[in-house]
Amino acid sequence: MSSFGRTLAVSVLHWIPLATLTVLVAGMVYVAVQQDERAGANDPQIQMAVDARNALVAGATPQSLVPANQVDIARSLAPYLVIFDGNRQEVAASATINGLQLVPPAGVFDSAQALPMDTITWTPAPGVRSAIVVLHYANGYVLAGRSLATVEDRENQTLWQVGVAGVVTLVLTYLAVLITTALMSQISPARPGV
Repeated sequence: MSSFGRTLAVSVLHWIPLATLTVLVAGMVYVAVQQDERAGANDPQIQMAVDARNALVAGATPQSLVPANQVDIARSLAPYLVIFDGNRQEVAASATINGLQLVPPAGVFDSAQALPMDTITWTPAPGVRSAIVVLHYANGYVLAGRSLATVEDRENQTLWQVGVAGVVTLVLTYLAVLITTALMSQISPARPGV
């Protein structure tokens, strides 16, 4: 094997641990940022749902808590509030989907009854994704939600940025290892027969 070929082979072997570490760190960075962005997507709905539940417990009517004009969640990014009675029937809502009532899966209500708060990603129609929070109270359930479109755009941007940074880091670390290996071979050339 020529000295250049040997230098390439040795540099690749020395670079593999760095490449593995780079990929793992890039993956951890993406997952951490993505999870933070997704968890933060629930914050406005938590506040809306808790405030609505507290108002209902204090005697407010469901209709007094939702605005008169409704948004269509298939077309709007606006947050929305839906109040259901104890039979899981809608009694007041600030949103529809394609003109129809919002009907979450029954399991959402079951979880809200068993947990202090149910927070999920809901896809009520193809291409429509919402971060929803559902709370149970004595007379029913409160659902607060909002579109995940902007959050998912940020997640895609983060993936692209981390991916580019990871590729640049892989290239730079390989070049550093290649140069170091070449310099080391000049300082201590291979012994004959090795």
